[in-house]
Order: sequence, then C-alpha cells, then structure tokens
Amino acid sequence: MATLTETAYYTRRSINWLILAVIGYIILQFSWTIFVAAWLAIFPPKPPPPNNAFGVLPKLQFPQQSSPSGQLTFRLETIQGRVPAASESATIYFMPKSPANLLALNETQDFAERLGLNPNPIQETKKIYRFADPDFILRSLRYDIVSNNFILRYRFEEDTGVLNEKNFAGSDALLAEAKSLLQSYEVYNNDIQLGTTNVSFLHLVGDKLVPTTSLSTADAVRVDFYRKTIGNTPIVIPNPDEGPINFVFSGSTNSKQRILQFAYTYWPIDYDTRAWYGLKTSAQAWQELQSGTGYIARYPKTGQAAVVRNVYLAYYDSYDPQTYLQPVFVFEGDNGFMAYVPAVAPPWVEN
Repeated sequence: MATLTETAYYTRRSINWLILAVIGYIILQFSWTIFVAAWLAIFPPKPPPPNNAFGVLPKLQFPQQSSPSGQLTFRLETIQGRVPAASESATIYFMPKSPANLLALNETQDFAERLGLNPNPIQETKKIYRFADPDFILRSLRYDIVSNNFILRYRFEEDTGVLNEKNFAGSDALLAEAKSLLQSYEVYNNDIQLGTTNVSFLHLVGDKLVPTTSLSTADAVRVDFYRKTIGNTPIVIPNPDEGPINFVFSGSTNSKQRILQFAYTYWPIDYDTRAWYGLKTSAQAWQELQSGTGYIARYPKTGQAAVVRNVYLAYYDSYDPQTYLQPVFVFEGDNGFMAYVPAVAPPWVEN
C-alpha cells in the first residue's frame, strides 16, 4: 500500500503533467490556427466555377470625370515586371433595396427632431426631404426616405468664424465620438463596425477645408468609416479619400456647430445571396486602362504620368444604388494614383 508521501508525490507529478499537457494543447492549437491562416493567405481556396446565376449583370456606374483617363500616360512597374495573375472567377453578391413604407417619413421626422431640427420638412423630390434648423439657418439635413441615406451639414463656408475655436481632444477621442454618434442613432452596421477608420486633419484655405499634417495646424477634423473586407478582398469606393460614412468636426463647444458634416451612404449587402462569374484576365484589364476606359479614382498629384506599382481585385461599392456588388481591378501607383477597371468578363455584363 502506498504511503501518504508516495501518494502526494505521484499526485503532484500527475498535476504537473496535466498542466504541461494543457499548455502543450494551447500552443498546438495556436500554432495550427496561425499555420492555417498563413496557408490560406498564401494559397487561398479557389472560388466555385462560374454559374452566372444572376444572369447578365448591369454595367458598373462610375461618376462622371472632368479629366478623362485618356489624358494620362501609363507605365507598369510592378515587382513581377508584369501585371500579376488574378483569380479566374469571383463571387457576386446581391444588394437588396428597401421598399418605401408608409412610416418612412414619420421615422425621418423623428430622426430630424433628435438632431435638433424642425420636423416639418421641405419636399425636394418624391423621396428627398430637407429639414432646417430653427436656430441656425446654415444647418440642415437632406434625407432620402427610401434608402435612409442622408447628409447633415453646417455651411461653414458662409460662417468661417465657426472654425476659430480649437477644442479638439485628439484623434482617439474624436473617433470615439463619431462611433458613439453612429451607435446612438442606430446606424452603426456590423460590416462598418468591423471595417477600417481614418482620422485626418483639415485646414481652412479661403472657404475650403484642405488636408493638413497635424492636429496643431487643423481647423477641423475628418473621421471616415469604411466597410470590412470580404475575405481577403477589400471594398473600394468612388473617392478613396472619403468614406461613405464620414464626419467633419469643428472645435466649437456648441453642439450644433461642432458637426460640420455627418454624411451617411450605406447600401446593404446580402452576403448569403450570391453567384459566381468569370473574370477578365489582369492583362485585359491593363489594356483597358491604357486605352482610356478605366475610372480614375485618384489622379497623380503631379504630372500626367501614372506609374502603376500594384494591381489587385476589390469590390466596388458605389455611392449610387446598385443591384449587385461586383469586382474591379484596382491599379495603384506613384503620387497617390488609383484607378478601377470592371472585372466581370463578357458576355455576362452589359455593354
């Protein structure tokens, strides 16, 4: 029969082995998770073959451009020395639209009232309503009662004195303030919460706010919100420097003059309703860009030469309603250059 000393000895050894086993299991699980993530990043799974289940897709609509891409000269200088190969197919997602409902205007009036505006609007179109502030004539809300997209603005151009106060608490505090506003008005959707943000500083030149380098030289601060990526594929928008949801804050202590802009454009994505479509090759997309048919999201800061350093696939999220979330080839380069070329291959997209 084992003595108490022997029992205690073997019990301690068993506990030690158990602890080591648990630690080893945790390390193994952690290492496996890292390995799988790295493997999928290097060798992503191929999408299913095209089924073209949505039929012929509508042509992507890009904003009109005052400077056509044909005025640029393009030069490819990627690490590979050529355009990198891209996936042969991609997932297309359905983007549902909310139908108009009888309570939409009442709900919008409640929202306007919470913002301190006159709840009795001026109807601009069948679905666009404008709400004025009874105390500040430069402050107004323009609201689409069908899409629930809106923009609240204080026209600082007509009152630049509102930018004289510099009560800024710092980037983190302003980002937290913007998030809190989205939450309080119940418009902080999950794919925005999981997306990226950007805080930038603005300086008044004439009656325009232009970027500056630091908070110490800022007259206003901008906070932009972007959607989360879909897998490893980012989502791009017409103007990459302006998130579809954004705030511009002044340093004013007056709550109605503090928010110079609260712009909200959000089109829901049904991630469960999807189809698969074949794509152009990256070489074809490069040829289209060179021929002047691409959309220039950001022109080079200087000169007329666009030096392309990086090419990848992304999804295009328009400011205007679109039925499907479709991929584009993104061309990035020197001096901030960025351009998009629709990626879905004919004949499964409208001409």
